[in-house]
Amino acid sequence: MGWKHGTDVLGNGKKVKCNYCTKTVSGGIFRFKRHLAGTREDSEPCAMVPEEVKILMMKIVAEAKETSMRKKRLVDIDEEDDIEKEMEMRALTKGKGVGGSGVQITLNQMMKKDYKDQVDQQVARYFYTSAIPFNSIKNVEFIKMCEMIGRYGIGYKPPSYHDVREKLLKQAVIETDSMLEEFKKEWKRTGCSTMSDGWTDKKRRSICNFLIKS
Repeated sequence: MGWKHGTDVLGNGKKVKCNYCTKTVSGGIFRFKRHLAGTREDSEPCAMVPEEVKILMMKIVAEAKETSMRKKRLVDIDEEDDIEKEMEMRALTKGKGVGGSGVQITLNQMMKKDYKDQVDQQVARYFYTSAIPFNSIKNVEFIKMCEMIGRYGIGYKPPSYHDVREKLLKQAVIETDSMLEEFKKEWKRTGCSTMSDGWTDKKRRSICNFLIKS
């Protein structure tokens, strides 16, 4: 996919010349893809890349990173299982030496706590780098989101930029309109109060906000 947008300078895939900004990127085709995606990880972003190409490369880079992280998690889990089994065997052997009443000692809880600390750090970094207000973590929808991701398990991929901006937003609008219709039916039966709030913005434009209270 990346070779459509660059030229192999040396013929061995080590250096790629960008077709858009003519910059030569060393380190192989994947680093060149990050150049087009503008990730700023290990190459200068391309200033001339078309938006559709940039979005495509961002998706490719993100998917590759997720695949790499998923493989690493699976390896870590296998290692944790091996350590846990070894500790269980040691605990059983030790227990037999004192009449067979020894308690099985496992590292399961310790491993979970250590992994939770790593997850918490990643959640915190997301808040910091996105400048999200700290009190947003109390949002019921955020808590529900974490619970649903946990139930989904390993392999969950978050929605794309386009999904959040287009498809999922439209679905949310439809759900909100549907909920509003239920309230409108209730207004006909019980009535409602209409309130208005007016103010002027920095450009001295008048703004009036209407609210309805059931």
